[in-house]
Amino acid sequence: MVARIAFFLKDFTPYLLGVLVSFFLFCFFVLIVIKSSYAQKRKKILLAISFFIVCAVLIFSVFEGYFRYVYDESDGLGFLQVNKRWQERHVIYNNFFKRDRDFKVEKPVGVIRIGVLGDSITFGAGIANTEDRFSDILQKNLGESGINAEVYNLGVPGLDSHEEIKLYQDLSYLNFDIIVWQYFLNDIQPEDKGEPAKIISKNAYANDFMRWLTENWRFSSKYSTTFDQLETHYLSMYSDESALKSHEEELLKFIGELRGQDKKIIVIIFPFIELLGPNYPATEAHNKLQNFFKSQDIQAIDLLDNLKSANWKDLVASKFDTHPNEKVHMLAAEKLYEKVYLELK
Repeated sequence: MVARIAFFLKDFTPYLLGVLVSFFLFCFFVLIVIKSSYAQKRKKILLAISFFIVCAVLIFSVFEGYFRYVYDESDGLGFLQVNKRWQERHVIYNNFFKRDRDFKVEKPVGVIRIGVLGDSITFGAGIANTEDRFSDILQKNLGESGINAEVYNLGVPGLDSHEEIKLYQDLSYLNFDIIVWQYFLNDIQPEDKGEPAKIISKNAYANDFMRWLTENWRFSSKYSTTFDQLETHYLSMYSDESALKSHEEELLKFIGELRGQDKKIIVIIFPFIELLGPNYPATEAHNKLQNFFKSQDIQAIDLLDNLKSANWKDLVASKFDTHPNEKVHMLAAEKLYEKVYLELK
């Protein structure tokens, strides 16, 4: 408790000083105005203005304190300044700079080592406690079933398939027995990320939380617009035969590489959560992915089958973060457990 108070006093000193200085200046100004020879009407106007300024400083400081120490929700696109605070509170990296416990290079005898490749979903964006991620729940469920397994979370926000492949190749010496490959529909994006980067930078705010507070309705609109533009871009690539063929060739090469190393592969596909509903626009993309993995005799779990009738608002991390929440991670872990358990038994 003492440490928290000390941190607060140190971190919030400029704002506390601002409030105190404003208060003393206000008292001094009130005294001068009262003793002045100004007309009563003018005195009232001056006192009202000074009171308004002091209240504005106080309200600003209170809101700043709220967003610094109370507000605790993530931001999927990194537009909000409070997202940095969320990261500082909840994200701790290990010896391999991954959001997981420390990894051991040498695999103990009798241990099944599972590597989970993926992007921000695997990383646990919007998930405050790592124990609530599907990889950690899978580790727990396997342990409770008597299976001696190590599940290593290799998720890195922003990665697409080609980058995840490179990551695996860099860490292949960890000697995984099973690769769980988390797939999201933006993974088709080629190495040149020019278009998505343009969309995000065009719609981003560089301002602080106060602007977010005063323009909340416009900000919500910006989020919706940004997501719509990104999703339209990604889905268009599944209708582009050249882009889809190039992507499938990339996946095929990696699948061949893993099979050449005698690794078991399980793919889990996450849908666009915020688009779920009767007119979900990415159904065709899901079908193409399922057919592709089936043609390669790869076990693929598509969570769309379980989530398509759900209310998407009950499945997202926060108002400004459409990453899947704990409920979806739990579902993903259950589906993965069924596949992994059968594979091992």
